[in-house]
Amino acid sequence: MAEGTGRGERLSIWFFVGMLTLVYGLVLAPYGAWEWIGNHEAPTVLNNLHPTFWWGSLMLIFGLFYTIKFRPGKV
Repeated sequence: MAEGTGRGERLSIWFFVGMLTLVYGLVLAPYGAWEWIGNHEAPTVLNNLHPTFWWGSLMLIFGLFYTIKFRPGKV
């Protein structure tokens, strides 16, 4: 079995992955919403799909999940 899976250790690498993903989501989702609402999007082919907002929201959800699931001191 692989070592360092996050079970029984003091700090899991997945906690840091979750924190980093959460921070990226906290930056991208509001910026994507600002682009979408204010029509500040770059003139690209698929800008009508609003990828910055959706990827930021997805990263925010995954980051929150991993941060809560692998937080330090959890029993």
